[in-house]
Amino acid sequence: MTKQTFKKYGSVAVLALMSLILLWQNIENAPWEKQRIIRSDVSIYYTYLPATIINNDPFFELKDTLNSGKYRVRTSEIGRNSVKMSMGVAFMDLPFFYVGHLYALSSDKYEADGYSEPYHLAISISSAFYTIMGFIFLWLVLKRTFTELASLLTVILIVFGTNLYLYSVYETGMSHPITFFLLSALLYLVQNWLNRKGIWKSFLIGILLGLIVLVRPINILFILPIIILLKNRDISWIAYFKTLFLPFSYIIPVLLGGILIILPQLIFWKFQTGSILSYSYGKEGFFWLNPHVWEGLFSFRKGWFIYTPLMFFALFGMVRLFKIQRMYFWAIIIFLPIFFYVTFSWWCWWYGGSFGARTLIDILPFMAIPLAALLDWMLGSKWRYALLLIPFLLMRVNLFQSWQYGKGIIHFDSMTWEGYKTIFFKDYTPNHYWGLLQEPDYSGAVNNGVEKELYPVVSSDPQSPVYEKSIQNTIKYLKSDEGWMKSVRERAENNNISIDSSLRVTAIWVLEQ
Repeated sequence: MTKQTFKKYGSVAVLALMSLILLWQNIENAPWEKQRIIRSDVSIYYTYLPATIINNDPFFELKDTLNSGKYRVRTSEIGRNSVKMSMGVAFMDLPFFYVGHLYALSSDKYEADGYSEPYHLAISISSAFYTIMGFIFLWLVLKRTFTELASLLTVILIVFGTNLYLYSVYETGMSHPITFFLLSALLYLVQNWLNRKGIWKSFLIGILLGLIVLVRPINILFILPIIILLKNRDISWIAYFKTLFLPFSYIIPVLLGGILIILPQLIFWKFQTGSILSYSYGKEGFFWLNPHVWEGLFSFRKGWFIYTPLMFFALFGMVRLFKIQRMYFWAIIIFLPIFFYVTFSWWCWWYGGSFGARTLIDILPFMAIPLAALLDWMLGSKWRYALLLIPFLLMRVNLFQSWQYGKGIIHFDSMTWEGYKTIFFKDYTPNHYWGLLQEPDYSGAVNNGVEKELYPVVSSDPQSPVYEKSIQNTIKYLKSDEGWMKSVRERAENNNISIDSSLRVTAIWVLEQ
């Protein structure tokens, strides 16, 4: 292969290889065979699909299915069943669901009930697919501003050097790979719009913004940096806003596109709750006067810069970005503090069982821009080889910590400094490790935004004061997972014991492992 040919097709070949690696890792590592994809938050996002497509029950009224516990619904104030999460993730997963459903229908091995292995595999692969589509669009965005090599290296680092990787191949089915794709595609479309404006492009921008908000309503915050990026540098802000809100300007098709996408959700809310706008999270909310920004970025429980240190490194690229791309600089520098503040004002600022600050995966397309600016500068330095070791070493840290999390070495919600340093770059957990962890105070956090008591997490030692609590916590986990509950029911039947007894026996076995 000649140098010219490699320059022309090298990036495409690398992107194709990355795609194959992600798909292989996804199928190899995600626990779809154990039916452990559609659980927890994923099962709530997913509920719309089997209810509507399989059971013809879009408003969750079938008593048999409700009693089975498969529908993850809540009763609204008007007595109808509603879903905590919006329907955006289900909409994006729909093509994959259909493939899984058709396979299950054609197979004698699997039940076509929406919850057998083909459905778990389909939803898992959707995460890898949207990550792949996201990094392709991100590469197209970056190479318009930065060199081909800097753009390619940035995409490699974003995919394998951040917690996006884990949610693409281990903890699949979540909303974050979808948002990563939609935002990357939106940035690409905004670039095209700036080069040549058009009604249809404006309409598509509205469609993408609508999908981003439908996936997670809090994503409405992304409108702010997009508004900044759409401004022409040659006009003043006053003139820009006058143009933006003219009756026949490009804002009209943007609004139409967004409303078209969000309308089904508004209709659903109206029918199920009595209002077109519904807050479905109950007493869960934001504590605006008690944000946990520092903990969200630097704590050993979930700190993004601890578990995704590459993103701290990327911030140094803001200096370079200020010099070469002012609009990107201002969009990011204004947006990031607001997004951090809102994200970490949520009552559960650590976002439950997760690897690092998973909600910040959503802003990776923006973070890729200063990272690319920094890499672009490094590649032009005489110290480039030494400098480039830094981000790739940080990528290595992320990959190993992702593996640790996937194996249960890094705890899902109770890490501490003492625990972190005990298992740093270890492939096992020392006996004393579990006693170094602290379980979050969920009750205190949801009620007043303050954790009053922190407890050791778990112990398999019957003499430990937290042994019984460890069993009960494990039982709660087993109950939340359909795959485990299937095993519990089989154990109960085979040993002629009650479900409660089987749960306890299984929980003790899990602790001992």
